[in-house]
Amino acid sequence: MTKNHKLLYVAISLDIDPDANCAVEGRHDALSSPVRHGKIRVEACKRGLQKTLELLDVYDIDATLFYEARTAQMLVADGMDLPVLSERHEVSCHSLKHEDYLGKVSGVPMKEESLEETITKAKDILENIFKRDVKGFRAPYTRINQAVVRVIERLGFQYDSSETVALGTEWKGNPFPLEKFDSDILELALPSFLDSKGKKMSSYLWAIFEGQRGSGEYVDAVLWARDIAKNGLFVFSIHPWHLYVDCQGNPFNREQVQKNRDNLEYILSHLKQMHGIQMLRQDTYMENWARSHRADSDAQISLS
Repeated sequence: MTKNHKLLYVAISLDIDPDANCAVEGRHDALSSPVRHGKIRVEACKRGLQKTLELLDVYDIDATLFYEARTAQMLVADGMDLPVLSERHEVSCHSLKHEDYLGKVSGVPMKEESLEETITKAKDILENIFKRDVKGFRAPYTRINQAVVRVIERLGFQYDSSETVALGTEWKGNPFPLEKFDSDILELALPSFLDSKGKKMSSYLWAIFEGQRGSGEYVDAVLWARDIAKNGLFVFSIHPWHLYVDCQGNPFNREQVQKNRDNLEYILSHLKQMHGIQMLRQDTYMENWARSHRADSDAQISLS
C-alpha cells in the first residue's frame, strides 16, 4: 500500500448477533423481536451465516466477522464448528450481549466499570472459542462514547469500526485516530454516501433485505468511491439473520429469501470482478496501512 497505489480497498464485514435483535427499555442486553416474548433466537443467524460464508468461499473473499460473544456460544452449542467455518476470516468482537452501551433505548447508560467487565468477558469468550487474538471491535448499534473507547483501548484492541463517516473530499476512507474521544486508537469507519438522487445511504446492506434499496446501488457506490478514495477502505456490513427474517423478526417467504441471497451474491460477484479494487479483511488493511506509514516515516527521517 504505497502512495502511487491506484486501488480502492473493500472489506466485507458481518455483524453476527441474535435474530432481529433490538434494545429494550430498562435493560442493557438486547432481545430478539418481538421483545415481549423475552427471548433470544439465532436460527436465522445460523442459516444466514452458513449461506454467507458459503458465498464468500465461492468468490474467494476473506471477510471480517464481528461476533457477539453470546451468539457465538449459542451457535457452537447448536453444533456449528465456528473455528473451522471462520478459519480464513478475521474474528472480531461485537460485544457480549449486544448491550445498549449509551442507554439510548434502555434509558440506563452503562458505567465504565460495567463496560470493561462485559467487553473483557466478550473478548475472553471469543479468544477461547477461536484460539486467536481478537483485535477489532464494533459496538452494538454502532454507538460509542469516550468510556467505550477508553475501555477498548485498555483491553488492547487495535481498531474500532463503529463510526459512520461521509466519504468524499474531507475523508477518503483512511484510518484516523479517535481524537474526539481523546484516544489514539484507530477508526476504520463505515462510509456513508449519496445515491443518484442525492439521498444519503450507508454501507449496511439491511436496506436491500427490507426492500428499500437495490443491490446495483451499492455496486455503483463502490465504482464512485474507486475514483475518489484511492488507498482508502470501503467497509460493507451485513447481518446474516437478515437473509431470512426482517427487522421485526417476521420470516421472509421462500421467494424473498432467494431474492435476498441473489442480491448478496450480485454484490459479491461484481466486487470480485471489478477492476481497480482489492478485497481484504479489515485487519489486513490495518497491517498494510501501518507498514506503509512506517516506511513513509523512515523515509522522512532518512531525508532529514
